[in-house]
Amino acid sequence: MKSYTNYRYRDFCNESFKNEFRDDSSDRYRDFTGSRIKSCDFRGANLVGADFSETAIGRDKKSFQKQLAPMLLHIIVGILLGLSAWDLSRTVFDIGGRAVFDIEAGGCGANAKLIYVYTPYGWLNPFIWIVAFAAAATISQKWLFIIWMGLIGLTVFGAFLLGSGTFMRGAGGIILILVAFFSCLFGLYLGYAEGSIAVGMVWLAVAISSSISAVYSWVEYQEMHYAILFAVITLLPATLATQAFHLHLNKVKMSAMTCFRRADLTNAKFVNAVLENCDFVDAKLEGVDWSGAIFRNCQFSQGWSREFQETNPLVEKLPVN
Repeated sequence: MKSYTNYRYRDFCNESFKNEFRDDSSDRYRDFTGSRIKSCDFRGANLVGADFSETAIGRDKKSFQKQLAPMLLHIIVGILLGLSAWDLSRTVFDIGGRAVFDIEAGGCGANAKLIYVYTPYGWLNPFIWIVAFAAAATISQKWLFIIWMGLIGLTVFGAFLLGSGTFMRGAGGIILILVAFFSCLFGLYLGYAEGSIAVGMVWLAVAISSSISAVYSWVEYQEMHYAILFAVITLLPATLATQAFHLHLNKVKMSAMTCFRRADLTNAKFVNAVLENCDFVDAKLEGVDWSGAIFRNCQFSQGWSREFQETNPLVEKLPVN
C-alpha cells in the first residue's frame, strides 16, 4: 500500500525538498494538487508518480530582485575602485621602491625635499590587481577569507618582529606574493566557474583605469599611439567583466527558478498546471502526463525539449545555456 503525503492547496516559497524526497521507495505518493510553488528546490528528488495537477509554479520576484542588488553594488564598487586605482597610483616611488630626494641648489642634506615620481600609468602595477583578485577569492569563500586574513596577520606580526624591510625582502615577502598570486588564480576560477561577481568587479576596475589612461594620453600629452593602446587594452577586461556579470546573472536567474534538475518525475502528473520559470534539465520525464499544462520560460534537456515542443504547441522553450 502506498504511503500518502499531502501537500494539496498550500503555498510554498523558496523551500527545499531535495533532502526530504531522497528515499528510493516508489511506494510514496506526493500530492501537490492545487498548490502554489515559488522558487522551490526539487533537485534530485524522488517524485515518481507525484501529482502536480492544477499547480501554479512560478518565481519569487522579491527574492529575485533581492539577489540582483549585490550585482548592482559590485558594479558601483568596480567603477569607484577603477577611479581610485588610477588616481591613487599616479604618484609612485621610483623604480626600486626608493623615494626620490631633490636637494636644492646650495642646500644641504637637511634641506632635501622628498618628491615622488608622477605617472598616470601607475595602476599598471600587476601586484595591485593580484591582491584585488585575491580579495575577490576571499569574498567568494569564507574559509579562504579566514586563511587569507590569518596569513596577512602573520605577515604583519613577522614584519613587526623582524623589521618590515628585512621581512618583506626575505622569505616573508616571497610567501605573501605567492599566496596572493595563487589566491588570484583561485579568484579567477571562481569567477568563471561559480559566477562570482567580485571578479567581474575587479575586471571592471581594470577597464575603467585603462580607459581613463587612454583619455589622459590623448588630452594631456597628445600621445595618440598610447591613447589607442590603452583603448584597445580596455576592451579585454571590459569583455571579461561583462562575461563574469553575465555568468552571475544566469546563476541568479537559475536560483530563482523552481528546479527539478535530476529529479525522478516518472509517471508524474502536471494536468492543467501553469509552469513558469521551471528547470527540468536532466530530470526523468518518462510517462509524465502534461495534459492541458502551460509552460512559460522553462528549461528542458535539449534533445527532449525539441521532441516535446513538436507534440505540445503550448510550450515556450528557453534555450539551455
